[in-house]
Amino acid sequence: MFASSHRKALLGAVLLGTAAGAFAATTSLQDLGDGFTQGGTSASQSFAEAPANGGSLADMVERVGPAVVQIEARIGDQVSEMAFDGLPFGVDPRSPFGGRGNGQPEMAVGSGFVIDASGIVVTNNHVVENAQQITVKLSDGRELPGRVLGRDPKTDLAVVKIEGGGPFEAIAWGDSDHARVGDDIFAVGSPFGLGNTVTSGIVSARGREIGAGPYDDFLQVDAPINSGNSGGPLFNAAGHVIGVNTAIFSPSGGNVGIGFAIPSRLAQSVVAQIVKEGHVSRGRIGVALQPLNPEIAQQLGLSDTKGALIADVESGGPAATAGLQRGDVVTAFNGRPIPDSRELARAVASAKPGATLSADFIRDGHDSRVNLRIAEMSDS
Repeated sequence: MFASSHRKALLGAVLLGTAAGAFAATTSLQDLGDGFTQGGTSASQSFAEAPANGGSLADMVERVGPAVVQIEARIGDQVSEMAFDGLPFGVDPRSPFGGRGNGQPEMAVGSGFVIDASGIVVTNNHVVENAQQITVKLSDGRELPGRVLGRDPKTDLAVVKIEGGGPFEAIAWGDSDHARVGDDIFAVGSPFGLGNTVTSGIVSARGREIGAGPYDDFLQVDAPINSGNSGGPLFNAAGHVIGVNTAIFSPSGGNVGIGFAIPSRLAQSVVAQIVKEGHVSRGRIGVALQPLNPEIAQQLGLSDTKGALIADVESGGPAATAGLQRGDVVTAFNGRPIPDSRELARAVASAKPGATLSADFIRDGHDSRVNLRIAEMSDS
């Protein structure tokens, strides 16, 4: 077992650096463009558990399609071609899909979906973050104005309210925690502005970290997703939304079958806060975290790499006040096991500021527990 002074010296040599360099330099990640009701019924009402038409998705798509919308965000008065998701995505302006041509204000185009009959729409932050004016296009051809209720850049989520024209068809959140690798999924959106486009595939992986933000926990899918799909829904076989399509991994800007969606577990919580408060409140405890690799675990006398290693503690912060120290390994938070540092960051962020929650940790081979009063994270 190592003494505290030895532990601090060890940590000083290995602090910092998040692993985000797994992708080749020639490739790029591209952003893609509770209590709710559905036409007077609960939006949690289940659809059929599987396609009944001989494996065809047609009936399911027909059912959920009216709740999927296209979002056009006017982002400036300058004359410009249309950008899908507000990103240059290699679209030739001379092609039929290249934009509106000169003489039109610059527009960003993405997707979204209605989760409440009053016109509450979920989309990506990067679709609407610079919007001066928003138009929501419905599947029945109507074009209605929208306004941003709130945005959360840290998770790339935003909520838009359709102004007038309701009630609207709404779709239900599903449970992303029960999505398994190999499960059938399908996506509906407006790739390159082509509204009501449907693609299908499977869940390829869970818990992907792609360097998009501090709370990366993406579902990876192989359904073709392109620029303009941003903010659109990812459905499970029951027609429930288990993700919000957000990014693709691409060497050339085109689809290669690797897409990423924000899990509904995270999205639903963020959206509910935005609808209620207009913003998202997150907890903090005043620590810097570091991944616990096998070498560090061995030096600390630990039998495995499960847990979140505290690399530094903010003086006077909640963790310091509770007695946590640099070199402690947090193994549980509020009774929930903590497998790694990113899971602790997500768990603390989702905690309600002002609450007092427990943290289990290991120090010098001994298990201990402290109670932490959660502070509120600033927007900066």
